[in-house]
Amino acid sequence: MAQRKEPRLWTDREIVMARLARKIGRGHDAIYHGTRHLPLVLRSGKLLPAGTRDPAVFFTRSREVAAYWAGMLGREMDQFCGGILILNRTTLANSYRLEPSSEAEVWKYDEREEKVLGRSINIRRHLLGVVRQSDVDAILGPPRHRFFPDGYLGWSDREQQAFWREEARLARQIIRKGRTKVRAIIIQQRETDGSYRRA
Repeated sequence: MAQRKEPRLWTDREIVMARLARKIGRGHDAIYHGTRHLPLVLRSGKLLPAGTRDPAVFFTRSREVAAYWAGMLGREMDQFCGGILILNRTTLANSYRLEPSSEAEVWKYDEREEKVLGRSINIRRHLLGVVRQSDVDAILGPPRHRFFPDGYLGWSDREQQAFWREEARLARQIIRKGRTKVRAIIIQQRETDGSYRRA
């Protein structure tokens, strides 16, 4: 069987959102849920089952998958406002029956998904933290697009692909800057260790 991989994040905002979620989940048995309706979920304190054939609430151990779902654009009338919920998987599993999800087979990525079938989830006692759009705004500034650009759905395939290529270019810049910063830290630590040993 071919090994699945993490989904490629297409935008700089998804990358930052996944990194912030990782920071909150570090040191915990964390599981993630990316939603396009974060304010509604936080107001109600509940996640409701989605789907018609087997209604379920889906969770993933992949921060990248959660960021992908949280970052999806919609039309202005959809009023999407995405974010990631970081939950304690241990306490969640004590209260609800978490089952492996076969939805990951539909995608070519390792979503590491689990689901709770047919029940709404009260998130309050399981919530470790939340990544909001405003958290990403604080790092990157306001988004270039809160919704699909005017007329996007009527654009040709070529125009739509050009739009996403530009988003991917900006995402690559974020990755390059991060790698450069990490390399600089490693070099500085090596130089410090070297001077300590020489002394």
